[in-house]
Amino acid sequence: MRTVAYIEDDPDMIDLVSIILRKHGYQVAGFTESKDIADRLRELKPELILLDLMMPHADGLEVYREIKSRREIAEVPVIIISAMKRAVEEIEKEGEVKVEACLVKPFTIGELLETVNRVMGERGS
Repeated sequence: MRTVAYIEDDPDMIDLVSIILRKHGYQVAGFTESKDIADRLRELKPELILLDLMMPHADGLEVYREIKSRREIAEVPVIIISAMKRAVEEIEKEGEVKVEACLVKPFTIGELLETVNRVMGERGS
């Protein structure tokens, strides 16, 4: 089973995405806190990271930069998830960060699965 880490401050959102992805063969580890996240991800060794941009304790872009600064997890693909469509569009347009994909909340089950499957497919099995 392929492992996905989901960093999101809303536990209900983690539960929803976890249910969907588990039904399609993924194991999901949810994290509601960004504290020590790079160390926790290094231990988990996920094949994909879903990252919310807006969190109360840390900016998602700060978390992204921390992940990419760690050699052990820097190559793990990241899908940005945000309710802020404009922020997602800016990230994509300006190339501020190198993410594999962005999803704007609310997204459909189909959009989630297509995006995750595409990114995971590009990474190989």
